[in-house]
Amino acid sequence: MTAERKIEDLYPRAPRYIIEIGDHQVVRFAQKPTGSKTMHTRIIDLSESGMAFLAPYLTAPQKDEMIKVEFTAPNTDSMACFAKVVRVQIHRTYNKHHEPQSFKLIAVEFKDLHPKQRQMLAAGLTQQFRNKQKQYQREQFYFKIKYWLLSPLNYLARSFKKRAQNKSQKNLTKQ
Repeated sequence: MTAERKIEDLYPRAPRYIIEIGDHQVVRFAQKPTGSKTMHTRIIDLSESGMAFLAPYLTAPQKDEMIKVEFTAPNTDSMACFAKVVRVQIHRTYNKHHEPQSFKLIAVEFKDLHPKQRQMLAAGLTQQFRNKQKQYQREQFYFKIKYWLLSPLNYLARSFKKRAQNKSQKNLTKQ
């Protein structure tokens, strides 16, 4: 066995699902002490073990802090649980006017997630993955059909154009 090992071998991660525009992408979170303010923000990615979301600079939780999160995973009902903040980093993005905006990207690990919730989350993510896979396969199928139908037509068009150019050149040389 070599001394070098991949980081994935040492710290296995659950597969991530990247949240897209059409997906339910809102998470509500609050710091753990009672009476703290609840905030809404956008989920970036989601897995069975945790999620990453954006938070404004001033309201972002700190690393190792316990927070409450409520979200709706794809193809599931809303769920709430406690999560531990495992990573906080600066995330730059742009608004619709192409002006830079800075947020903090908060990565959390779910804590004490009920087995039924974990099962529901896994089923929802698996279903969403299958839906995206089917959509990709459909797009590839249509692309291949378009390619196979249009390739001979493009070939014929190029050959007719070439013949027309050759005829015009022959006519010019005869004159």
